[in-house]
This record gives sequence, C-alpha cells and structure tokens, in this order.
Amino acid sequence: MDTSLYSVNTGLKIEASINVANISGVGAACFPRLYFQVKLRINEEASEHLQKKVQAWSFGTLVGELIIGTEKVADIKTYSMNQRRLGNQKYPVEEYHVNVEIPLDARRIEWLEQQRAGKSFSAILRINLEVQLFGNNPHTPDFPCGLIDVSCIYGDIPFTVPDTHWREKVLPGLGYGNVMVVELPAVSLVSCKELDHSYKALEKAQKQFSLGLYDETAGSCRIAIEQFFETLEDASGKKVPRLKKSWESRLGAATHQWLDSSLGAIKDATNKPHHSAHNHFNRLGAQMLLMVTTALVSYAAQHFSTESE
Repeated sequence: MDTSLYSVNTGLKIEASINVANISGVGAACFPRLYFQVKLRINEEASEHLQKKVQAWSFGTLVGELIIGTEKVADIKTYSMNQRRLGNQKYPVEEYHVNVEIPLDARRIEWLEQQRAGKSFSAILRINLEVQLFGNNPHTPDFPCGLIDVSCIYGDIPFTVPDTHWREKVLPGLGYGNVMVVELPAVSLVSCKELDHSYKALEKAQKQFSLGLYDETAGSCRIAIEQFFETLEDASGKKVPRLKKSWESRLGAATHQWLDSSLGAIKDATNKPHHSAHNHFNRLGAQMLLMVTTALVSYAAQHFSTESE
C-alpha cells in the first residue's frame, strides 16, 4: 500500500511503499541488520507557478529511523540517492528504489522479539530525503538559472511483516534463528506410555517456541514434567513436590535423587512467569529450558524403555 509523504514547497507529490516480501535479515550475529527497498513514486503537482519556476530537482541524502509504537529502535544507514528529475516531462511519474539498511544488535533484536510476541512484525520507517530545486532565480540576474531552494521529503511509512516470513526469512539472517542440533536416543511411545503426556507437552512447547511465545514455552515444559511428581511432606511438615517414590526402585537411588533435583530446578524456573509480572523468559532462556527438559524426559524414558524390554 502506498503512503503519501510530505513535500513542502517542492512542487512534487511523493508516494512510498515497502515490499515486505523482500525484507530480509543479513549480517548474521556478527553484524545483524534489516535490509529492504523503499519504492518512491514521484510526480509533479498541478501548480502552474512552480512548473514555470522549477526546471529540475536533485535528490540527495536520505536519513531515517525505525519506530516500534512510540519507541525509536535504530537509525537507518545514511543513503545517498544521487538522482535528478527534470521538470515538465511527458511521462511525469517516476519510480526510484532506495536500499535501506538498519543496523541492529542482540539487545535490540531481543527487544523486537518481545514486542512481536509471536505475532506479525509491525513497524514504521520514518524518513527524511533532502531535495534541491533548480530553476529561474530573479534575484541573481548574472546567473538566471541555478539553485533556488533546498527542501525535504519526509513522512512515516508503516509496514507489517507476516509472522512466518519474519521467522523463516529474517531472524535466521540476523543470526537469531540458529540452533545447535543435539541428537537424543529415540524411545518408542508404545514402550513408555506413562510419559506420553510429556511428549505431547514438549511438542507443544516446540511449536510455541517457534512462534516466539517464550513464557508459554516454559509453561509447556512445566506440564511435561508435572506427572513426574507427587506431593510429600518434608521434615518440617511442609508439603513439597518430589519425584515419585515408586520410580526409585526402577531408576536406582542415585539416579532417582539426581533426576529429582534436576526436574525440581526446572519446575522452580518455570513457576516464575506465573507468579510475577516481571519475570519473563527471553528466547535464549526458553531455548535452554526446552533443551534441558527434553533431555531429562528422554533420559527417564530411556530407563523405562530399557526396563520394559
């Protein structure tokens, strides 16, 4: 969709648009930046006064910034357009394509992901393009044709990148979608039916993680290990969750104690977002939690699977 930009005393009408299908992430984790093109459609106003006065326009430096809501995220890389347009043309509409790069860093990308929260990426590109006007200047009779004014084209260009495109085409190029693949032993669900709920919860957690729903990912990890526990009384009489006692004979005392401590740490970590509005998981935290939970569930399942053979 084209957006009209402001152009004061230039005699031009400008519309701008961004093809979101071509937005990409480049530079990886070393030098992450957004890259895309802005299309400018430039036409002359129907002003007889300016048509007689202005003979040509020169477009110079383009500056701008990326805006999310009311927050400025980053400045765009300064771009020299270096284009001219003659007046009174037979085909008045001209199109120019401007390459825009927006340098980012890990902190800004993480903040963008928090704002996106698994939805489409919506932002505003605020630009300012220098314009020089050339034509007849009655104040300089020795040089009747020359620079008569300096102005600018400015305005906000809103755009929305669909969630799928953002996750598949942008984040990986920013170095934010890279993961290390760890192979875990394959365990048949038929031989370990009592952990079926864990596998389903982990599948859900993986989907939530891919959508950028990091607190929800932690919640699904918590669900994955809930049935591992039973409520027992400690020495003070306080009721606390403990790994099921019946598993001790199947796992062995040492393994049972280690798994109880490890799963208990996961359970405590995943409780935080549910009890405090200030404790939230970022992408790395959710990714590590999902990996550790998957590894521990697979470890327990491997023991049960071996036992049933």
